[in-house]
Amino acid sequence: MILMVSPTPRERAAFAALFEDRGWPTLQCDSMQAVARFLRRSQPRVVLTRQKLVDGYSDDIITLLRNARLLPITKIIVLAAAGTTSTAEARQLTLGADCLLRDPVRTDVLLAYLLKFWQPVRSTRGKSVPARDKPISFSGATVLPSDRLLQYDQQSISLTRREVELIELLVQSRGDTLTYDHLFHEILGRHFTGDTSNMRVLLGKLSRSTARVGIILRQWVEVIPKTGYRYRRTLPLALRSRKTGKSLPTAAGAE
Repeated sequence: MILMVSPTPRERAAFAALFEDRGWPTLQCDSMQAVARFLRRSQPRVVLTRQKLVDGYSDDIITLLRNARLLPITKIIVLAAAGTTSTAEARQLTLGADCLLRDPVRTDVLLAYLLKFWQPVRSTRGKSVPARDKPISFSGATVLPSDRLLQYDQQSISLTRREVELIELLVQSRGDTLTYDHLFHEILGRHFTGDTSNMRVLLGKLSRSTARVGIILRQWVEVIPKTGYRYRRTLPLALRSRKTGKSLPTAAGAE
């Protein structure tokens, strides 16, 4: 995904249309704070940011990415005013930017950079286990993403790729509302236009899968009307099992 950061709605929309016309899913942010919220849930392939934002600068965006340990895998392109000095450009590169483009931005040059950066992400951590291979605690169960398996109460079921992607996004949301905009971008690679049927079908499929091992998914995933989903890491007391007098295991307890 390309994360487009600009305080100007027209600029964000123009670039997003340009990129998505080439099959590159794009998410738009208007501020540093919006970027910080996004990085808690997902990892962009490329960040295209204006040097000056309403609540900070591209320097701050670079710092956010570094603190999230996304550099140098995530690539950074800074858009700057026409009069930006070479000293300022050098500073951006020193901080961690991969390139700086001055206004007026030449579309062919920008697209060439994006094509160069749009490569499969590879881990730079040697033999450490990739994040996708690590077990995930979800709804009291354990999910093995690479194997697409969900394990619960000595039972295992197979999941589809999109079911696993939905689980990963729900867990990464850390209790925040996972919007339909974000879900459509990450899972389907396209804009959310107001029709939630695709996500309803996917959530329903995942609910049926988890029900096979005794997990009532809708106790863990709250549907926020017209907005998205919110994942509970622990169940409220009112939703815990009363059949045996014992509480259902929580995601936190399964870790």
